Amino acid sequence: MTSSTHLPADLNRRWHQSAEHLGAHAPAGVSLHSGVGGRTLSGPVTAAAGLPAWLRVMAAPRPEGKIWEGAALADTLLGEAVPRPVMLGEHAWQEEQGAFQATLWTRLRGQVLSPTPDLSETAPVDDQWWQNLRACMEEVRATSVPSGREVMTQAYINRIPRFIPELAGEDLTVHRWESAHGDLHWANLTRDPLEVIDWEGWGTAPAGYDPAVLLAYALPTPATAAKVRQVFGDVLDTEHGRLAQLVICAEIIQASERDDVHARLKPYVERLAGEVLVQQ
Repeated sequence: MTSSTHLPADLNRRWHQSAEHLGAHAPAGVSLHSGVGGRTLSGPVTAAAGLPAWLRVMAAPRPEGKIWEGAALADTLLGEAVPRPVMLGEHAWQEEQGAFQATLWTRLRGQVLSPTPDLSETAPVDDQWWQNLRACMEEVRATSVPSGREVMTQAYINRIPRFIPELAGEDLTVHRWESAHGDLHWANLTRDPLEVIDWEGWGTAPAGYDPAVLLAYALPTPATAAKVRQVFGDVLDTEHGRLAQLVICAEIIQASERDDVHARLKPYVERLAGEVLVQQ
């Protein structure tokens, strides 16, 4: 991810200009939300015909790459069986300071399950929600991803013994890659109804990666973690699924040095990695 020190500070002005360009109206005194690293700015607007919408502006060094293209590709390629916001408009431009992309989406209909990627209390969802999520993830797995679009590479996976030393010398070759959301944590899921958001990074990942991510970020709440294991057990309890769990454990351990969320999760995923290693 590009450091925020290399991105322009004034996304606020560009956000309001983008709203006007896309024919959307921003409410007076609108509260805008800055993304990780300060590279995105988002907030509510009203689109044509009074439709509630959400406008997101992103800054990047160049108008290219996985994150730049991801949301539009997901909007085009994923079927209606994957519940998610619909793109209403897009505007991209370049300045001397870098490239900018504004995307206008339908407003979320449901309630986000957590303000942070991890859970602090049991997810308030019913069995139908879990069935819908499982069906959604099956649809994602069945969707073809453009060549070269990866959530992560084999080269990265080969380096995870840096964070889980017990894996040193092990063969970590991924034998099955599948289409995945790539960031399926609890701040990217809603209830009443289910919607899955934040598709910028989707692509191919080790088989079982999405359920493994969901499990890792649910570990602070044993009841929800147990439900993830039940719903996705046929995926997680395989050679592919166990490797996927080790991959997300290593990612969280690595990220624990950078932010509080992953520092909070570190002891949980260290225990999970130990349990998975026993099963290997």
